[in-house]
Amino acid sequence: MFDKIDIIIRDIEDIQQEIKILLGMHKISLIDYIMIKRCSMDYPPHLQMWMLEQIDAEIDKLKSKIDELNKVKKEFLIW
Repeated sequence: MFDKIDIIIRDIEDIQQEIKILLGMHKISLIDYIMIKRCSMDYPPHLQMWMLEQIDAEIDKLKSKIDELNKVKKEFLIW
């Protein structure tokens, strides 16, 4: 069970690194990304839609891994 949790946590860390790299490549911060997604901030002129789609894909992967971790934790605590 701990091995499975360790693997999921490693995957989460890898995805976090990928998100940081993409944010750096596209010259925006995580706060900027969140503000853009909430429509609280206009798109910077250098940012194109495909750039956001790359980040969105990694964010979706991160969400699914977090959900998977929560599911495993629930199973572990009930067991």
